[in-house]
Amino acid sequence: MNQKTMPRSMFLVLGLALLLAAWTACKPADKKTEATPGAASSTASATPGQPGQPGQTPAASSPTFNLNPAANPAAATMTADKMPDVVAKVNGQAIKKDDLLKGAQVVQMQLAQRGQPVALTPDVYRRVLDELIGITLLQQEAKAQHIGPTEQELDKQVAARKKQFPSEEVYQKALKQTGLTEALLRQQTRDQLAVQKYVETQVISKAPVSDQATKDFYDKNKDQIHSPDRMHLRHILVAVKTTATPAEREKAKAKAEDLRKQIVGGADFAKLAAANSDDPTSKVRGGDLDWVAQGQAPPAMEKAAMALKPNEISPVVESPYGYQIIQLLERQAAAQVPYEQVKDRIGMMLKQKQAQESVQARIKELKAKSKVDVYL
Repeated sequence: MNQKTMPRSMFLVLGLALLLAAWTACKPADKKTEATPGAASSTASATPGQPGQPGQTPAASSPTFNLNPAANPAAATMTADKMPDVVAKVNGQAIKKDDLLKGAQVVQMQLAQRGQPVALTPDVYRRVLDELIGITLLQQEAKAQHIGPTEQELDKQVAARKKQFPSEEVYQKALKQTGLTEALLRQQTRDQLAVQKYVETQVISKAPVSDQATKDFYDKNKDQIHSPDRMHLRHILVAVKTTATPAEREKAKAKAEDLRKQIVGGADFAKLAAANSDDPTSKVRGGDLDWVAQGQAPPAMEKAAMALKPNEISPVVESPYGYQIIQLLERQAAAQVPYEQVKDRIGMMLKQKQAQESVQARIKELKAKSKVDVYL
């Protein structure tokens, strides 16, 4: 691929926050998820050795335009092998088949990581193409208004991306594999930052979301804004490898039974966990797993924990990781989250929605006065 076309393909990947947020925004919303910005999450996973995952924050995005197969019958049957080399032109600027295929693959991967697997159907390709059209319109408008990063901002961003690689050798190898040079990397970074600066300075409203707006949202949705049923647990894990022999499994189980016997007999749970547990994350906290919401723990572990009363010790439980002794410290039923605990998160969510709508409206304006040819 030549120097002229490479920045466009790479810009697609760098603009993925815009593209992906728009794709998910166009799908039917799960009412419970949409209306629970303050739902509490566990600060630690019940899976031994795995930290809890923080929530993701959606980004402002370009819109997803309505599809009308009747108006474009070819879109209903289009597959990758039937696509033309140029799938669209925006004011004469080509969006190539390669851009679309890469974009669709990245969206597919990102959605799969979110637990939303999607097949690369003609409809998906067309939706991704709509996003590329939107990003291209923003890029062109930023250039027309001479909006872009300073050299210092560009240097900082390029350096930050380079730091993501463990060594100069790995960095250069990655550039070579993608057909990029450092000059091309710098150019596509400039393109992305130009769009970001254009959106931030010319599109997104700087008006803050009022306290009244956040309170109104809370009042309308407070039945959905609640913390889930959860349990405060601690455990001791005697790990067993998947390749363990029956004799090795019996030995591990016997060790777990002996540890449980000591605890029931009055031994200090935390000290035994620190000395014997094979879960490296929790053993340093005396086996404490913190709060675990329903559905976060492996089924066998959750079933055993649910049967306990506060401070009770479970029988030895066989799990995918080996043998566990579980203690329930506290149980907390689902409850409404107070407004003061969630108002900042609601405000952020409303601000992001406001930003997304502003970007969508601007792209609609740009599209109306532009020449956009789609060949799918």
